[in-house]
Amino acid sequence: MPVGRTRRALIATLGGVLSMFFGLSAAAQEGHYGVDHDKWHRDFYAALKRKDGSGRPCCNQNDCRPTQSRMVGNHYEVKVDGRWLSVPENTIIDVVAPDGGAHVCAPEQDGYTWGVLFCVILPPNS
Repeated sequence: MPVGRTRRALIATLGGVLSMFFGLSAAAQEGHYGVDHDKWHRDFYAALKRKDGSGRPCCNQNDCRPTQSRMVGNHYEVKVDGRWLSVPENTIIDVVAPDGGAHVCAPEQDGYTWGVLFCVILPPNS
């Protein structure tokens, strides 16, 4: 194979790998159901408990995932399944995630569970 073709093939392959990496990272930042859950479940999500007095875990297999957070006026919002949702104060868990980022535990958002949040972990100094 000529050098020019080899170089183009290598660049195309690297471009594909980078596109896939950035695509997965973007999905995680949108808080999509199940994305990156396995990465954090055993060592982090499994130990989280809801603050609603039930003592139930925040996570039910795939409910927790990394996301984005922001302050809007006097309340926080997190991205869940690609949409910003207001965070009820009683869902905020006072722990720091191993990656220092925001995480949300919520069912997949559909008509019945729209807006339901079990637990929210905010970055330090939020």
